Amino acid sequence: MKFLRLLALGAFCLCNAAMAAGFPDKPIKLVVPLAPGGSTDMVARMLGEKMGQALGQPVIIENRAGAGGSIGSDYVAKSAPDGYSLLMGTIGTLAVTPSLYKSLPYDSDAAFAPISLTTGAQFVLVANPAVQARTVGELMQLIKDNPGKLNYGSAGNGSTPHLGMELLQQMTGTQITHVPYRGSGPMISALLGGEVQIGMPDLPSALPHIKAGKLVALGVTSTQRAATAPDIPTMDESGVKGFDVVSWLGILAPAGTPQAIIDTLNKAATDALRSTEMRNRLAESDISVYATPPGEFAAYIKSERSKWDHIVTLSGATIN
Repeated sequence: MKFLRLLALGAFCLCNAAMAAGFPDKPIKLVVPLAPGGSTDMVARMLGEKMGQALGQPVIIENRAGAGGSIGSDYVAKSAPDGYSLLMGTIGTLAVTPSLYKSLPYDSDAAFAPISLTTGAQFVLVANPAVQARTVGELMQLIKDNPGKLNYGSAGNGSTPHLGMELLQQMTGTQITHVPYRGSGPMISALLGGEVQIGMPDLPSALPHIKAGKLVALGVTSTQRAATAPDIPTMDESGVKGFDVVSWLGILAPAGTPQAIIDTLNKAATDALRSTEMRNRLAESDISVYATPPGEFAAYIKSERSKWDHIVTLSGATIN
């Protein structure tokens, strides 16, 4: 009996090795679980093009949006673990959605094999110019002195701008009324029009309005200043020690994908991300490159899920 198990294991290993040796021999599908046109879609298309050149097979981008990214994620989770169907995972789909949704059609803890953390982009705490605060400290004091009088806008319940503001309130002992909008665009319009006084949009979307003097930038949300806006201090520098909110992306395969294939895809992705061409193109949008080994990405997902599970619970946000 033991001999048969060893024989079966050997056959399985040989089969996987043979599969990996010829990989890839056809186009690879990279699923973006969001609509076309956003920054996630942009990064996926840039990365897919460079990976395809390295692998000798095209990497085709397929958008499968809906249900907070769970439709596209479910598609990849239930695809064959052969390296030909990949997921462009996001902070939302991997760290927030498992806590935000009461049920998902896949096991978020066991459905995927991480390949590489790819990129990250930061947000910025902004205020309408009518708000009498020009630093994070001044804003926090203003909120404490005027309870219930200031509102903040977000891109919707459970969005990163919502949960980032919830984290800020937790860390500073403040309370601000939440006004959700249907996306980042309407949130910024509300900030510009004074419907809400505070928000935490992504930096690329907010920067033109900051430069035009229509929004006041108080602090960027990563632990390092932005290359495109070096004059804006970080939240950490501004007194909210340890504040770190980054919208990150990473590539994953279905669980059970042979390690040799994971390693091949990791090399193609990290080489592409570290290329001068791609670094320069991403820097234009103030997007940072990470490019990590699979194990490091797996650990990062675990830590981020724990962090955001706590914030989702505190916020009371939930989606059926």
